[in-house]
Amino acid sequence: MCNPYAYAAFQFGSAYMQYNQDKDKAKRINENTYATGERIRNEAIYTDISLQKKKSVEYDKSAAEKFKLKLEEKKKKGTAKVLLFERGTQGNVFDTVIHDIERNKGVAFNIVDQNYENAIISIEDSRLAYNRQFENQILSLPLASKPNFALYALNAAANSSAMFMSTSAPSTPPAGSGTGINGGYYTDYQGG
Repeated sequence: MCNPYAYAAFQFGSAYMQYNQDKDKAKRINENTYATGERIRNEAIYTDISLQKKKSVEYDKSAAEKFKLKLEEKKKKGTAKVLLFERGTQGNVFDTVIHDIERNKGVAFNIVDQNYENAIISIEDSRLAYNRQFENQILSLPLASKPNFALYALNAAANSSAMFMSTSAPSTPPAGSGTGINGGYYTDYQGG
């Protein structure tokens, strides 16, 4: 049989080695998680910045469209005024034509504003969706807790105790407590 003291030393040594391996594994997992989390955070920042720039591009685009519409309105008004004056048209007809040109510009402005608003809403929805996506990625990253050596030592102690119990000799029962005749043992009556 194995020496119980050597077995106990082996158990505690193995427990200590396993504890160190598990502690190093937890450290590696956490380091990888932190690095991945940092990469995801940077990606989220860059995505958010690009979406904000997209908003400013949409604003510039709508401003350019409005500027173009204003130029067209001025051009149409000028052309209409010249043609109406050449024909000698004045009064209500003149005002109606000029106001129609202004109304058309107002309708076009509303369309540009609605398109801009829809683009901004779409960009904001995308920002929220990306935020949720990146947040879920970060929250789903694994984290490992540092192991507690007490659990490893307790397991080694239990194994060592079992070994000590299995290698120790049974105690002799006191006289008169046997199962044979007159308190003797069964082996006392064999062969004789």
